[in-house]
Amino acid sequence: MSRTLSVIRHGHVNQFCNDYDGLLDYYRTTFDSPVFMEFGTPEFGARNALYMAGGACFEVFAPTVPDLAIGSWIKRFGERWHSLEWTVPSLDEAIEIVQERGIRITDHAPDQYIFVHPRDCHGLSLELTEAHFEHDPREADNWDAAVGAGSNPIGISGGPIITLCVHDAQASAEWMAELTGRQLADSYSGTASNAAAIDFGDHIVEFVAPTGSDVDTDLREALAARGASIYAVTLPVRSLGAAEAELAARGAQSTRTLGGTVPLLLADTTQTGGALLRFRE
Repeated sequence: MSRTLSVIRHGHVNQFCNDYDGLLDYYRTTFDSPVFMEFGTPEFGARNALYMAGGACFEVFAPTVPDLAIGSWIKRFGERWHSLEWTVPSLDEAIEIVQERGIRITDHAPDQYIFVHPRDCHGLSLELTEAHFEHDPREADNWDAAVGAGSNPIGISGGPIITLCVHDAQASAEWMAELTGRQLADSYSGTASNAAAIDFGDHIVEFVAPTGSDVDTDLREALAARGASIYAVTLPVRSLGAAEAELAARGAQSTRTLGGTVPLLLADTTQTGGALLRFRE
């Protein structure tokens, strides 16, 4: 039997966008988000920042050189979510496990991280690292993953839901459950009518697949345009109505919709750097 991949937490969700300052300003203004680290990755032609929104950690990559890796990716695929990083107890062991399973490594910075091929992971671009970053609020003794970085103004009440749009939600979720030694979330209410998920405690990874229904038009279009990949990130809030009112008061536009049977609030992608950010109770 193959070894399973131990997941300590979601390290962060990576977003590629053009407007670095605009996106950070949106998060600071909307969520009072602490940006706890800023740096550059000149080898990729990018500026980077790590910041929190409730229990969710995000890293933004914005191009500084249009024709290097980050700028080229945005030109090809557009501004959106790129990948999920998992923190693992041992990077060396994680490398062995993914290699045993025939999962291709596309980028390897020794003693730092690896990226694995999304085509081997049901559309998930996955980064693995054992690194814990300086000044990360989650390193504090009083960190509570169910609450997040203090009392944020939108009422975010836990970690993120990372949604992948795929061809077969059940098969994709079963693959991830087997990879990580986890169980499918039996009582989970998905953000689409055809959904399956794994609950990692501080985050949920959800796979959704479009049906023939008109309500799944956006999912079908996303799948046709870019194949299986990260579709959205959803943050849980205590009250959708209160979150909507607070977002409006802070100049953040949003729209109500229904995902499966779950009411959702969609942030305006022109403000979120092209990435689909949502809220649910």
